[in-house]
Amino acid sequence: MTLLCGHPDFSAILDWLGDVFGLPSPPQFEDIERDLSGSTGVFESEILPWKRKTNRLWNRLAESPDSKLVAAVKNCVVAADIAGSALPKARPHDRDRWSWIDGVFQDRPQLGDLQAVVDHRLGINKPREFQQRVADSTARVTLVKAGCGGGKTLAAYLWAAKNYPTHRLYFCYPTTGTATEGFRDYLFDEAEQTPRVGADLFHGRADVDFEIVLGAERDIDDEEVRLECLRAWRTPVVACTVDTVLGVMQVNRRGLFSWPALAQSAFVFDEIHAYDDALFGVLLRFLKDVSGVPVLLMTASLPEYREAALRNVLGRLDPIPGESDLEQLPRYHKHQLAGINPAEVVRHTLDMGGKVLWVCNTVGRVMDAAKRMVDHFPLIYHSRFKYEDRVERHRDVIAAFRKEGPAQAICSQVAEMSLDLSADLLVTDLAPVPAIIQRLGRLNRRAKPGDPTKPFVVIEPDGPLPYTQKELDAAREWLKRLDNDGIAQSQLVDRWKQPETPSVRPGGSAWLDGGPVTVPRELRAPSVGISVLMAEDVPRVRACPRGLPRFVLPMPVPPRGWQAWPREHGLPIAPAGAINYDPKVGAEWQKS
Repeated sequence: MTLLCGHPDFSAILDWLGDVFGLPSPPQFEDIERDLSGSTGVFESEILPWKRKTNRLWNRLAESPDSKLVAAVKNCVVAADIAGSALPKARPHDRDRWSWIDGVFQDRPQLGDLQAVVDHRLGINKPREFQQRVADSTARVTLVKAGCGGGKTLAAYLWAAKNYPTHRLYFCYPTTGTATEGFRDYLFDEAEQTPRVGADLFHGRADVDFEIVLGAERDIDDEEVRLECLRAWRTPVVACTVDTVLGVMQVNRRGLFSWPALAQSAFVFDEIHAYDDALFGVLLRFLKDVSGVPVLLMTASLPEYREAALRNVLGRLDPIPGESDLEQLPRYHKHQLAGINPAEVVRHTLDMGGKVLWVCNTVGRVMDAAKRMVDHFPLIYHSRFKYEDRVERHRDVIAAFRKEGPAQAICSQVAEMSLDLSADLLVTDLAPVPAIIQRLGRLNRRAKPGDPTKPFVVIEPDGPLPYTQKELDAAREWLKRLDNDGIAQSQLVDRWKQPETPSVRPGGSAWLDGGPVTVPRELRAPSVGISVLMAEDVPRVRACPRGLPRFVLPMPVPPRGWQAWPREHGLPIAPAGAINYDPKVGAEWQKS
């Protein structure tokens, strides 16, 4: 390889650097030839020894605070490279584009912006006592444990508005569905079809959700021409999936590129009970090592071993409970079936104009239950839809439960977090205790003092999957300890006798542990399924590659042969006829 160091352009660059940094006259170079291969090549003779030297230096730094500084600087170098390569493309005719970097970091919430979000949500009401306690917390990390529907989200905005009114705010949800719903409920003006206070929605399917869920389009002049990382730098309030933030710990691109914004933000992590152990371990590592940022953690119920892990990392933790009156308000009673088929209980509730939520442990059981109830036109909602259809099914379920008259939704575990609705009857497969507590959070959700309790029915599934037999055995014992009537959210947690569980510890971090060599790692536990494209959708993806997220279809791994399928954007293409698909029912593999 010839390095053109004698070229006039190279000399001009050196002269420019000297002028900018006040350096003496630069040396003059001639072209340099370097061998690339063999024992005398530049890799073997210079780069490999340099790598060994940096590894030795890193090993000496590993237990030093300087190791975190090195990691932070590394991310800043990447951010500088992003700005250097993206800004000329984003602002090709703007002579002042470099001043954009200085100005963009001032694009934070203005005094009163977050309070405006609170005031809009409260209307003429005042904050509840527990919400005010959350707002008054000055701890670096605050944990809120309050039941479903108890007002945790509003409490979080109160906390941010009072303590960090001019910090960027990242509101982190466990799924894309919950992120979009949170954005719509608090940060999106549906009348004006625009975000409030400069907020934005960040996740891998956000463009699709803006169009389908919110009925709006992003500002093409501003958003379409910028890379996502530049949007993150200038966004005052972000609703996102937890992956957007914690991804920085494993060098996932979305988190890595957003580092300049993350480093000056406050964070709310919602529904932390829903994290798998791998993701929870990364959260612990974030709390331990990114210790200069304020954090609010929220959950309806948290296993004792996870709360103990938080205390081990933070030293002290005083959870703020929900509103006592709401937590102790009787909301549920066990339905005494006495040999009655659960389907008959569902039909009776629907005939009386009630609303029924039926939650199954697997998509297959959802399909079976829907076939049994087909005469009552159930709405079906689970994960095995193309994303554009899943969004529509989500919207259909929410709309049906908000209007007058009977409604029935048969869902998989996706109902545990992403559905903000109130049912008159809950039918649920036996599941682990935290899952049932979440499902019960959708029953009689709008209850007020003096209202009658609403029934729930627990069905024995035909096998433990996707859970373990031990988890289901513990749930059976817990159900026996619950009263038959007058069950409140507080009783759900108080009667939960948790078994001994191995402790969870802060996880590894590709960013903080990697040193000179950084390889991205998975943030969550790996999925047991695969994502595919159906052959009939490939032409639409090729015509508009940005529309790819619309058509991605999660499926269980097929029995054989799929590894040899052709691919589009890295996704296997399922041959025509391999999948039975209905946009209102979902997908299943064609039985041979």
